[in-house]
Amino acid sequence: MPGEPMSEMSNWNRLLSLGLQGEALVREWYKRQGYFVLPVSLINNGGAPALEGYVRKVIVANHLAFKGADQRWVEVKTYARASFNQQRHRWEHGVPQRLWLHYLEGQALTHIPGYLTILQVNKRLIMEGRIDRIATTAYVQAPAENHPPSGLQIFFDTRFFDWYRLDTLEPLPKMDSPKVIREWEEKPFPSDRQPPLF
Repeated sequence: MPGEPMSEMSNWNRLLSLGLQGEALVREWYKRQGYFVLPVSLINNGGAPALEGYVRKVIVANHLAFKGADQRWVEVKTYARASFNQQRHRWEHGVPQRLWLHYLEGQALTHIPGYLTILQVNKRLIMEGRIDRIATTAYVQAPAENHPPSGLQIFFDTRFFDWYRLDTLEPLPKMDSPKVIREWEEKPFPSDRQPPLF
């Protein structure tokens, strides 16, 4: 009914729907670049896509993309916006740490490089980060009582991703960060305390 708070299940369904829409859009973006894409997350195996061994499973990214000799695991995430971390003085995106460790293992087992590709809705951006590159900026949140149900999160500096404008699908030049949103985030931070890009 109008005016009633959204239930946890309906909120989850809305988020799931948004995530699947983001995955579909990013799949189309890869196809436009000449890739053939296997959406392994759409295979019905009773849960997350996984490499199945004799005694255990390794969760893998939700897409495999192929263009000639270029093969890649692609994990697609849809987020409303990046978050600004005042302690690290950077804009970040993150994923659950337990999944990240699986993605690293899947990459090692298959010798296929992995990518974290993010659809950032508020800036209409597609951000593509090769796992080996963004891992150099990884920061695991400190254990706390209020971490999300998915567990500890691992965060990455958005400057280590390649940015593409969603409207044109053209690459954007390297930039320090998206435009700020909150008043306390508008204060410039001394450039000598920014981590180097390379």
